[in-house]
Amino acid sequence: MKRRDFLHSLGASSALALGAGPLGVSNALAMTGEPLRTLPELRSENGRVRTQLIVQNARFRVGDRTLHMPAYRFEHMTEGSLPGPTLRVKPGDRVDWDLANLITPTGIPDGATEAQQAMFDQLDYTNVHVHGLQVSPGENHDNVYQVLRPFCAPARYTYNIPGPETGRPQPSGMFWYHPHKHGSTSHQAWQGLSGAIIVEGPIDEVPEIRDLRERVIILNGLLVNPAGEVPRAAMVPNAGFSPFSPIPSQPTDMLLTVNGQLRPTIDIEPGEVQRWRVLNAAPHRFFWLNLDGHDFYQIGQDGIPFAAPRPVRRILMAPGNRAEFLVKGGRAGNYALHADIYEQGHPGGARPGWIIGTVEVAGQGRQDPIPTQLVEPPQMPDLPIANSRQIRFKGEISGNDPAGDQGATGDGPLVPVKFYLDGKVFSLNRIDQTVLGGTVEEWTLINEDVFQHPFHIHVNPFQVVAINGQPTNDDTWWDVIALPSKGELTIRIFFRPDVSGKTVYHCHILPHEDNGMMANLFIYPPGTDMANPPPIPDTPVPSGSGPCTI
Repeated sequence: MKRRDFLHSLGASSALALGAGPLGVSNALAMTGEPLRTLPELRSENGRVRTQLIVQNARFRVGDRTLHMPAYRFEHMTEGSLPGPTLRVKPGDRVDWDLANLITPTGIPDGATEAQQAMFDQLDYTNVHVHGLQVSPGENHDNVYQVLRPFCAPARYTYNIPGPETGRPQPSGMFWYHPHKHGSTSHQAWQGLSGAIIVEGPIDEVPEIRDLRERVIILNGLLVNPAGEVPRAAMVPNAGFSPFSPIPSQPTDMLLTVNGQLRPTIDIEPGEVQRWRVLNAAPHRFFWLNLDGHDFYQIGQDGIPFAAPRPVRRILMAPGNRAEFLVKGGRAGNYALHADIYEQGHPGGARPGWIIGTVEVAGQGRQDPIPTQLVEPPQMPDLPIANSRQIRFKGEISGNDPAGDQGATGDGPLVPVKFYLDGKVFSLNRIDQTVLGGTVEEWTLINEDVFQHPFHIHVNPFQVVAINGQPTNDDTWWDVIALPSKGELTIRIFFRPDVSGKTVYHCHILPHEDNGMMANLFIYPPGTDMANPPPIPDTPVPSGSGPCTI
């Protein structure tokens, strides 16, 4: 039985589910207020990292709940971490890790037959993407087309992080790693599979920053059933706090965690300045961060530093965004850290506001300065615009469309949801765009939906030059940007000349990406005759199914 046939047989004729008994947040806040945990770390030595990245089932206490789900660990660790451990590197380093998939099935619906269980085997297939690193997307590098089934031989990944000798070193900031197997990306993100990558560099030597207490903070959205497992099922949007319902139906809970904790406490002294590096690793939820009684002094976006701090009251983080900022402790007391209510276009309405943590200001006090200058950020090369393109984003959640591209017809079963780029769903060996390395292009991203689709492109960051046709005059670099509802952004991208190959761009609401909103991009090396480029070989279609051995 095919997956879409199974969904049809379960009556999934409408994508906007009325809810399968969402638990909301139930009683999972019973053990809040613990001190914010520091995530385990691995640091490069002598310019190298050599390890295994293991993903294996583990159990975690979150609030009053015990969760059972896969977790990352490095080979020197005895147990997994929720979220995963942090990797610290520098420009010019080489990272070699072997990804080992030791996942065993969880979240199986009661009464599911063997055939139905096997249909969702792919939810345990995985790979790993190093989000924001400007490295090769080729085989054995940042290859998102890799498919690693459970208990098969580990997959080798090598990343040569651009150093000063390239003329365009990897910026110093926060990046991250997470699964990117098409079809299982959102499921594994709801399991909390994510980890920070910190690239250290010039901004870390700014005198007012060098000795600050640093917080690496990962925000997750864990979608779990009463057993504390992510349902092994298809997901459709609903109107509750838990914004997706599984098919087959079962109750679900949405836990918004901070370093794997519910509403932890972050301590700071009055007048102390701390450096916070924050990642939104939730697959679907925007976080509009706001700390009562305090401003943020933002020093970087998506891993790329600013020239000077920017005071802001709130910071909007779409899925995949990173924000780095300074926080200065105010008067003694407790202050709530909020994810404010935000209308991101979800069919169930605005995502409700939520307190995700508490900042406790206490101690003797000090007077740490806020820097006035940071470092020179990368510059957009002064090159002519080599090409201009339009990319259209469109979703279909009526449940009235058959499988396939926009406008597809046929007598087959209808599918609950589909999401398109330029009217097409993802296809492994269709090349949607070809570009030339070493050139600058402008892309206009047209959003035909109320969903604020967050656009992400691999390898190369970009700048926003216009919003709904109005110039921005903003030099911020992004690798994820939310598109305005029923609006458009124009972005400018420099395709670095030393990285070529096949990669992707997509919506970073991961259920949208899994349901089609991803496309292939091929970057040709400089000097290629783009009027007569060489053929692009097909990516091998993965063979085999299920685990290799257990």
